[in-house]
Amino acid sequence: MSSLRGTWYISPTPFTGDGAVDAESLTRLVAAAARWGADGITILGVMGEAADLTAAERDLVLNTVAGAARDVIPFAVGCSAPSAAVVKENARRAVEAGAAAVMVSAPPLLKDTDTIGAFYKAAASGLDVPVIVQDEPAATGVTMPVSGLLAALDACGAETVKLEDPPTPPKISKLLDQRPGLTVFGGLGGVSAYNELRRGGAGTMTGFAFPEILRAIRLAAEAGDWAEAARLNDKYLPYIAFEGQPKAGLGIRKEVLRRRGVLSTARTRALSPLPDQRTLDDLDDVLARVGLVPAPEALAL
Repeated sequence: MSSLRGTWYISPTPFTGDGAVDAESLTRLVAAAARWGADGITILGVMGEAADLTAAERDLVLNTVAGAARDVIPFAVGCSAPSAAVVKENARRAVEAGAAAVMVSAPPLLKDTDTIGAFYKAAASGLDVPVIVQDEPAATGVTMPVSGLLAALDACGAETVKLEDPPTPPKISKLLDQRPGLTVFGGLGGVSAYNELRRGGAGTMTGFAFPEILRAIRLAAEAGDWAEAARLNDKYLPYIAFEGQPKAGLGIRKEVLRRRGVLSTARTRALSPLPDQRTLDDLDDVLARVGLVPAPEALAL
């Protein structure tokens, strides 16, 4: 099993045509993530539409992935909630199911970031697995300064950050200047993955539908072949940026995963719209321009 580094794939929550959680598609997605070379899979995050799942649906996702991932790929579980008590319970259930790590963001709309350490101590200290501190202001409404992130890490004994406060490369530098050896994952669809690696990032943790591309960029960077890392980044960046669009991105991503033979539908919940025909036409255009053909097999890069 992998350490908390590398290319981790964040899973969406698949839904059937009638809106139920699609356990069969989720099982296929776990196998696909491993086949595509991901070092781990993360579930029940923002991309997993966790806030729009019932408690029973959350358990179904957790138990389905735990069964499918066993001896195949490590998995991390998003456990964020407004209440420290709920985070603690979510984490307990995740650890019990076999999670390799749990991910916790700041409570939504926290007004005083000076209290962030107290929240993380109550919510995520004393666990038997590593904690990933998620810095995700778009979802939480909370912008954590570097001092707040370090306080959160110290409060729960964590050494890993998932950073999604753009621009991410400068914040990686600031974190590593103050805490060398910290593990910092990039996110945001991989749009800044190359520059995050140049600043010392440990990899990506995002739901980009072709994780093998981000893996190839990282492996080239780790081998010191920055020219190859840049070539891959520049070749596929038009598609990375297209898929990473705010609001529309999840529907686009699910549509591509459907085309890769993993999801049965591209259905989303809440305010995440499905692509309309013009967006689908644009998707076809950008895929053709960068030479990507969605298929179940891993890309040959």
